[in-house]
Amino acid sequence: MKPRYTVLLPFLGVLALGLASCALEMDLSGKPTLYVDEWVNRPFMPEIYVRPENTPLQPQRAVFLPFRVRQDVDNAGFIGVELSRVFHQTWLKDRVFDTLAFAEDRVWSGPEEALEYVRRTGADLVVGGEITYLMFGGSAGETSVSLRLSVYDAATGDLIWSMAHAGQMRAGLTGDYILLDKKSRLPAEPVQAVIQALARDMGKPVRRWNFGLDKKRNTPAGPSPLG
Repeated sequence: MKPRYTVLLPFLGVLALGLASCALEMDLSGKPTLYVDEWVNRPFMPEIYVRPENTPLQPQRAVFLPFRVRQDVDNAGFIGVELSRVFHQTWLKDRVFDTLAFAEDRVWSGPEEALEYVRRTGADLVVGGEITYLMFGGSAGETSVSLRLSVYDAATGDLIWSMAHAGQMRAGLTGDYILLDKKSRLPAEPVQAVIQALARDMGKPVRRWNFGLDKKRNTPAGPSPLG
């Protein structure tokens, strides 16, 4: 068996260079199987429709309202809150805002009610939006999520960020190679993986703006769009 391993391992080393995460299952009675973790496919980076021209004078405090699920699905309210919780926790981890409260007992229904609520909290911004498309594919099918995100200035009521994003995760085809079999592997909760990927993408420009890191677009010494 030793010559077989001498040939196989260099081949796997080269193959694994392009794989984000994989695991090799060895079976001496047959070919090894390489399990490859699927990644979240985003056909485009976040579409940004509205964005501030200047950074705030200091990092802003925000309140996140759960997304409203626009599709007619069972338990839409519960699903919206739980997926929003994943999005919110991703932004907390990535430190998009120093303070980002989660109003889990509310649902985004438009800026008017959201602004009225957030003004009572003393926060600077309100974050919310809609999940415009949602498909659960489980561990074998395709999972897709599309969402729209809005950020409003609590003091003026102005829309300062508006963006949309989408992502999919699907099981890949099984590959039968001379030296091994390749099979794709989905996470236990693909929809969470998609939401996390979208949240990371959408959080990057907001964080750069909030902390004055986007020098190409923002002028830290300039006036604040938040008044």
